Amino acid sequence: MKILFTRFPLESCYGGAEVQVLSLMEGLLERGHAVAFLGSCPTLLEECGKRNIPFAKLNIGPPPVTKWNAISFYWRKKKMQRKLEIAIKQFHDLDAVVMLSLSEKLLLTEIVNERSLVTGRSSLVVWLEHDRIGRWLKKNPWLSHLRKLSMLATTVVVSELSKNIYVKLGFNPDRVVAIPNGIDPERFELVECRMSNVECHIGCIARLTYDKGVDLLIYAIKEIPEIKLTIIGTGRDEATIKRENEKTRKRVNIIPRSENLGNFYNSLDLLVLPSRQHDPFGLVAAEAMMLGVPVIVTDACGIADYLENGVDSIIVKAGSSDAIKEGIQRLVNSEELRNKIGKAGKETAMEKFTVERMVGAYDELLKS
Repeated sequence: MKILFTRFPLESCYGGAEVQVLSLMEGLLERGHAVAFLGSCPTLLEECGKRNIPFAKLNIGPPPVTKWNAISFYWRKKKMQRKLEIAIKQFHDLDAVVMLSLSEKLLLTEIVNERSLVTGRSSLVVWLEHDRIGRWLKKNPWLSHLRKLSMLATTVVVSELSKNIYVKLGFNPDRVVAIPNGIDPERFELVECRMSNVECHIGCIARLTYDKGVDLLIYAIKEIPEIKLTIIGTGRDEATIKRENEKTRKRVNIIPRSENLGNFYNSLDLLVLPSRQHDPFGLVAAEAMMLGVPVIVTDACGIADYLENGVDSIIVKAGSSDAIKEGIQRLVNSEELRNKIGKAGKETAMEKFTVERMVGAYDELLKS
């Protein structure tokens, strides 16, 4: 099959969504498909070059995901659509177009569908949704048009939680498919072994923003003795969160990044993902599970759909520091439970969250 990926983002960085897209592209290449990328995403353009994935750079302008860009989209869209129409002609006999950002979903879906009718060659349109669903979509003036166009595409989300949100927004449930993210079990190089200390080492990897709930985690551990918390992340609420941390700074370390995530995970007794608002999947929880680290996630995390509370994870109510505290105490007070959940979590991750399984699910979808 000939598969084209497209992305025209407002911002670009090397994060979980980019890792997943690149893993998917490489996995499809390994299965014998022809894969190419078209877009303005600097990260994906650079990584495609490194990985010898064919690509074409095209800048059409910002997507309608802010108030001003949504308004200006009314008079920008014709020029943007023309650029897309010219660019898509470079790619012949496409079997599928996988669209990652809102602009091309609004502007390119009908073009691909109409070209299929003209050429008689059916091209599947796939909308890939990795982002958190917030005001940028729920209050977007283009949502009604997007909803209509969604009948010409298959929308792929990363959890049943995300699928339910799209269905509530008016998307046809028969055209929304949930495929969980995938991790390469060999991705993390372990140099150091997990050490048993008097203190229980808790980890968290998250953006320092309100929706991720890191402030709730800091508040939750204030009255729990003999624990150490390391948070990896940056974000617009960093100053506020660090002020919250002032009273516990001797036991809470906030750092922007880790040079070796494998070592970081391996140093943990447990990992907490305290998201208070919709978190499409929760890739860091799956990564920790893959290495046998017991995890606590909130029910706002999409990964919770695939887990069983008390068996392979601890699932707590979102938005509650007390619930997070109770979950932490439950694991901190029982090494036996930590070991049990860590072992079961690793089995779940190897069964449900591998790259091979993810690519296989997309392969079946694209061939259907």
